Amino acid sequence: MQSGDGQPAKSRKPPKIVFTEESGVTITLDSQEQLQELYGTRTYAAASAILSSALNSLGENAASYLDLMPAMAVEMEPRDAVEAMLVTQMAATHVAMTTMSLKLHHTTSLQARESFERSMTRLSRTFLAQMDQLKKYRAKAQQVVRVERVEVNEGGQAIVGDVSYRRGEGRNEK
Repeated sequence: MQSGDGQPAKSRKPPKIVFTEESGVTITLDSQEQLQELYGTRTYAAASAILSSALNSLGENAASYLDLMPAMAVEMEPRDAVEAMLVTQMAATHVAMTTMSLKLHHTTSLQARESFERSMTRLSRTFLAQMDQLKKYRAKAQQVVRVERVEVNEGGQAIVGDVSYRRGEGRNEK
């Protein structure tokens, strides 16, 4: 398995999460770095906050979906905090959408059905937008300009090949 930069990816292992009625949620880590590796963050505090917010987003369904949030981080391999937050949001959106679907199938009220359908439509659009943003973020949004036809008149010069430009390069600073 390789990371996006061509280097071998670190082995990402989800923490063990257990829901108990008396103490709520218990998270067991192999090491403090385990969460940082899982979410691709530089600090334990950032990784811990991402996992906590992910679990809080599950609401009343938390006990049923405890393993989903860290498992999605293992599957999608976030490389930094921004990707970790997007992965978490995508998983939360998915849970909300499937919850609406369940409610839709168990209601008999026409007004409630329409409300659940609208919510599912909005959530599915949100999920697609989140996927698109993750894809764009990972691609680093490089612009490509392709020249199809070049005319070089007498005395002119042309460059044939790849040309790249980085912002700020070649400018005279005053």
